[in-house]
Amino acid sequence: MKKNNTLKVLFNLVVLGAMIGIIYYLIQSSLADIFAELRSTSPIVLAGIFLIGIIYLFVEGQSIKEIAKHFQSNFSKQDGFWTSCYVAFYRIITFGTGTLVSEVYFYRKKGLKASQGVGVTALHMVMYKFAVITYAVAGLIIQFSLFYSNSPKMIPFILAGMILTIVLIAVLFALSSSINLQVLLLIIANKLFKSEKLRSWVDAGNLQIYSLRETVRTIMLDRTAVWRIYSWNVLKLALWYIIPYFVLMNNHPSLDFLQAFSFTSFAVILAGVVPTPGGIGSFEFVYLLLFRPLVGTVDAISSVLLYRFGTFVLPFLLGFVYVLIERRKKIHEEIQEAKKERKAMND
Repeated sequence: MKKNNTLKVLFNLVVLGAMIGIIYYLIQSSLADIFAELRSTSPIVLAGIFLIGIIYLFVEGQSIKEIAKHFQSNFSKQDGFWTSCYVAFYRIITFGTGTLVSEVYFYRKKGLKASQGVGVTALHMVMYKFAVITYAVAGLIIQFSLFYSNSPKMIPFILAGMILTIVLIAVLFALSSSINLQVLLLIIANKLFKSEKLRSWVDAGNLQIYSLRETVRTIMLDRTAVWRIYSWNVLKLALWYIIPYFVLMNNHPSLDFLQAFSFTSFAVILAGVVPTPGGIGSFEFVYLLLFRPLVGTVDAISSVLLYRFGTFVLPFLLGFVYVLIERRKKIHEEIQEAKKERKAMND
């Protein structure tokens, strides 16, 4: 037992060291441009981005609470806040592979069952997609004449992004509302996919859909819950989408607020649709494509870096602080356990 506790302490120290090493690597490589931009940004703009980012996290926390509280009544807005930060940390440190797993694990730590955590995660994603499509549709209607005259080739891509998002939402809700349809698709998938890896993906997807159905069924007992969750998601995206205008308005007073807002929403919905050159993220590519003609290359790059800080890096840094405190507490508890066992053996 004594040896087991010592190994646990060593394991957690190794994990913590590995995390710090990965973070150092990220800061020196992929996040270096963002931190360089922060050094050249005025304190007022930085304070504004920081404030918007923090308010966003509280709104996000409320939207998560609205879902999770149906399964754990004492799940608070603060828990939702730290859920977002925790997931943001693992999204970056695992290069995207641990995003969903980390969210489900956080809910588990707060007392939800694994299936409930999967359901909350799935519904959280669906409601986010609903809000994304809302702004994209509104933006296209408002900016259609401008797009048609200046960038007509972008319209099919925007429509494709909308259609794909709508199809994803429709399929998930169709599957979550009909168990017969889910069983039918599972039978077809089992016949089509024979490899062990593909079948594991099918099983994981089946669990997620089942959990989503149970979550939706539970939340539907509160008739206003869906609208509240949707409204919080609409509000949180609004906070994201105002960042580019806030950053650019000083140097570009003629920049139209609705145009900047709509273009940001287009960049979000097109991020997974438009093929991009190697070495550049899809969101950044679309963002620069839209904003460069409005504000020039230098300011477009500057604004996308600051946008990434407010929406991507700030939650990651707060998540790192949370994980650091959590790991430190765990290591301290294991050291205390090892000391107690050593004392008991000596006595």
